[in-house]
Amino acid sequence: MKHSKPSFCYLVIFVIAVLLNGFTANVVAQSPEVQAAEDVQGTQPETTSDGSDGLEDDSQKKGDASAEIQGVTFSNPVTSNYEIGFQAVAVKKSAMQVLITLPVPTDWPEQSVSVVEETIPPDMGSIRDRELNSGVKQLVVTVPQLRPGSEVRMLMTFQLKTSQINPPADPTIFLKPRISHREGKPYTQLSPQITFRDSKLKKQVKELVADKPTAWAEVEAIYDWVRDEIDLRSGEPRDTSKVFRERHGCAEDVVGLFVAMCRANKTPARMVWVTGKQYAEFMLIDENKKAHWFPAVLVGPREFGQLSEPLPILQKGDSIRVPEKKQRQKFVAEFATCKGTSKPVINFIRHLAPVH
Repeated sequence: MKHSKPSFCYLVIFVIAVLLNGFTANVVAQSPEVQAAEDVQGTQPETTSDGSDGLEDDSQKKGDASAEIQGVTFSNPVTSNYEIGFQAVAVKKSAMQVLITLPVPTDWPEQSVSVVEETIPPDMGSIRDRELNSGVKQLVVTVPQLRPGSEVRMLMTFQLKTSQINPPADPTIFLKPRISHREGKPYTQLSPQITFRDSKLKKQVKELVADKPTAWAEVEAIYDWVRDEIDLRSGEPRDTSKVFRERHGCAEDVVGLFVAMCRANKTPARMVWVTGKQYAEFMLIDENKKAHWFPAVLVGPREFGQLSEPLPILQKGDSIRVPEKKQRQKFVAEFATCKGTSKPVINFIRHLAPVH
């Protein structure tokens, strides 16, 4: 019992020494220098099989995200002057509140339009621009009164620069859009004389696209079938269902049938109106859901996804709402009306000339 007190003191001193030694080791392990070294070592990237560090550069990420997929390209623009206007003459009685509408060309990706000259009488009345659906534009002219024997004449000259359309580098990358796609939806529905509810027509489309690997191949199969199977004949335009069943139609019918069959396949398509003829456009999307329109020439040389001859565009679309008409219009032509029973004689002017 005499040695118990010193033994207890030695035990306390030993415990304190152990605790102090552990505290010192912990401080050393957690010192900023040591921890920084551990952090650097712990975040070293793994080397990939190609020798790179496996991490993408931020600038590369941004570049990939902002890169746009290219569809058609444009080249070799052709310039032409397009004159439009009218001449109105009152014959026996005064014509009151004469309303005249004139469709005018507008800008498209492959075409730019500018006014180069205009002849507008100061006493003609009002003239204003009006934009309809599908990008169609009009001039709306109001003449308050035309006295017997009087004449009013208006003329505007537009300069059109229209480019050749070159095909995409890789058409297989494009996809069919959803039916609800905002830009494509209006061109998947019925239009005047462009219908696709015929059961045999839908069956034919289904057979044509059944084994095709891409959306582009589906449309091309429809295109080739229409060109091969529909005979071109003169005559007035008819409903596409009748053209399909009878296997013949005028040039406008052939283009309209291609549009109808594309729509039956839930692929947006529309008619394009140029001077004296028509061709078609169909719409596909890229992986970013951006819309791309591609031309298709149904009558004449085979041109699918491209257009080697720049053709001045008058209108695009085939189901246009016009305030003065009860029914939608396949093509928006000139229009004139007035109040009262006395109607003036109106001659419309539409002339296209190349600029040399």
